[in-house]
Amino acid sequence: MTEPRRPLHLAVFLGLSAGAYAVSLAGVTALQAQSEAAVLVDRVPTAQAIAEITAGHDVLEASADRAAAAYARAAGAYDTVGRTMVDVEARLSGLADVVGAIEGAARSLPSRVALPRVTRAVTAVTRPAVHATTAASGG
Repeated sequence: MTEPRRPLHLAVFLGLSAGAYAVSLAGVTALQAQSEAAVLVDRVPTAQAIAEITAGHDVLEASADRAAAAYARAAGAYDTVGRTMVDVEARLSGLADVVGAIEGAARSLPSRVALPRVTRAVTAVTRPAVHATTAASGG
């Protein structure tokens, strides 16, 4: 009797082709891993530059926030001074009116006034002699 032939050569062929495929995939994966590692190494300076730019941006943003806060304080102070200046201008206008009235009154005064002559006389005064005592001071 003849034995039926088993297609053993097909199984071997399939196994060898699957192995070859696996080896080729492993090779491609190794090449890709090396390529990715090289790309990452090439990108390190770029990543550092991005980190520095980000840090600089954060510093600039904080500086802009401080400037905006200082501007808001200055604008508030300017508004306060503006409101005060209205009152000061009104008072200065009143003062100008008073000064004008004083100048007008001063112009109407004569430029020279004759004052009476003052004579000085010294008279000697003597103290009177006192001989009385009182008990007013307790003595």
